[in-house]
Amino acid sequence: DEQILSLSVRELALAIASGTLTSVETLHAFRRRAEVVHHACNVITCWVEEAEEYARHCDDYFKATGKTLGPLHGIPYSIKDHFALKGHPATMGLEKLKALAVTKPTKFDSAVVIALRAAGAFPFCKTNMTQLGETWGGGNPAYGDSLNPWDSLRTTGGSSCGEGGLVGGGGSPFGLGSDVGGSVRIPCAFCGLCGLKPTAKRLTFNWEDFRTILNHEGDYGILATAGPMAKRVEDLVEVCAALWTEPLFKLDPRVPPMPLNRALLEETRPLRIGWYIDDLVYPAVCPSARRAVEMAKAALQTAGHTLVEFRAHAEGIVTLQELRGIDYALHILDNSAGAQAQKPKKAANEQDENVGNYGGGPLKGERLHPDWIAAHTPPPKGTKSADWKVMPRTNTPDAYQKAMGARDKVRDKWAKYWNRLGIDVLLCPPWPFPAPRVEQVRNAHVGNLQAMRLYNFLDYPAGVVPVTKVSSEDLAQTYDPDTDDALMAEAATTSVQDSLNLPVCVQLAAPPWREELCLRAMLEVQRRLPFDPAQHSKLSPVPRRSP
Repeated sequence: DEQILSLSVRELALAIASGTLTSVETLHAFRRRAEVVHHACNVITCWVEEAEEYARHCDDYFKATGKTLGPLHGIPYSIKDHFALKGHPATMGLEKLKALAVTKPTKFDSAVVIALRAAGAFPFCKTNMTQLGETWGGGNPAYGDSLNPWDSLRTTGGSSCGEGGLVGGGGSPFGLGSDVGGSVRIPCAFCGLCGLKPTAKRLTFNWEDFRTILNHEGDYGILATAGPMAKRVEDLVEVCAALWTEPLFKLDPRVPPMPLNRALLEETRPLRIGWYIDDLVYPAVCPSARRAVEMAKAALQTAGHTLVEFRAHAEGIVTLQELRGIDYALHILDNSAGAQAQKPKKAANEQDENVGNYGGGPLKGERLHPDWIAAHTPPPKGTKSADWKVMPRTNTPDAYQKAMGARDKVRDKWAKYWNRLGIDVLLCPPWPFPAPRVEQVRNAHVGNLQAMRLYNFLDYPAGVVPVTKVSSEDLAQTYDPDTDDALMAEAATTSVQDSLNLPVCVQLAAPPWREELCLRAMLEVQRRLPFDPAQHSKLSPVPRRSP
């Protein structure tokens, strides 16, 4: 199995297409590894049992014709809970939807599933997510917490927590997650993976019945997007190539018909790369996160690229306070935007309204995960965690339009500054510290930690790449998270403690619709700071709780 598990997506496709490996053999190898990871880390919500039949179909078709069904012929993959998959549950981490799915499973496939099937790939399991996708931890009351295969006392990150743990443990060749505030990139950063958050409408959540799936009906403020997760940037490239094809464009006519442009990935011209470490990050970055960006900077400079410091916050162009204020006005964790009148706010643990970034769902009668409660709890007044430019809540159409206008002005200022510097892409930390312990996620939630949300707000494609691990030298340095929020300080400092050998990533971003440019920059980093992808399937996570 180890040899199969170590192959890239392209290598798997070539091995199956040459007849040296079968789809059934590939499926069985990853299923066995997935069972090991799931037993320890609780990452899977259901197995797709018909995957066995589809794998045999791939092998029979190849044997009969000598041809493949597509570029990803015979490759199994995993997919996040909320993507529609005919005959299987989509629960959003809610117990009532989990129960309902027993008698009323999903009747349709999502467009991404259909596009990948046209390329010859097929899902073999669905994976866990946080409750309503509204937290960056790893849990929900319906299935429990997913745990990090690098250290099962720590979170995988979320909301695509199951994908982070499964792919991060070598149990799937690639996975599909979603991202409205880092939900692809956070688990990738915590589990040592590569992940891409595209421009929001370059992928889709739509179903095969052409149903439009948004954060909330009619909500175009800050859109969620699907995104691939894998062990190599090259794997992301192959998945994107399979997704950006006619089946996807047909099922969502709002997705621009832009196939992957491989020529842009193969360009050799030197890039002009902006960078920051401290400028737009709160709390302060830890030594390992700082070192990772410094390593990437040095490697890119050595390769002939030009590095330019990016100081949008320091120069007052776009500040964290401004970003936070508009974000809260647009109700990132509420769906009452546009309502005629604001209903009295209940305590977080008494919430019974319909909420949710990915379509929401009724929470009345649901047990609430501690991370969800924390995410809906205001940060401590008078602290840096509560420092933002106050805007009116968008409880009228006029207020909503003003918040949308403020969002667009920030995007304009960002683009103007970006072009003033003349940069192609931007290098920065994805997160201030390594994967926290499971029980510390809620403390950072209260503290308003939004390290990756910036690029959802701007709708810029952004990806993460692992470049190093936490070293003993990192841990020997003093870490001051520079916050007066006691809970945030606790989450940050305890995340650094005992984090030796946990993976550390960097983040790269590019202008809207320039996913190929973002991927090219990610490839440049990976080539010069390789992170062994074979180590994921060699991890031995310790089971901490029963799935």
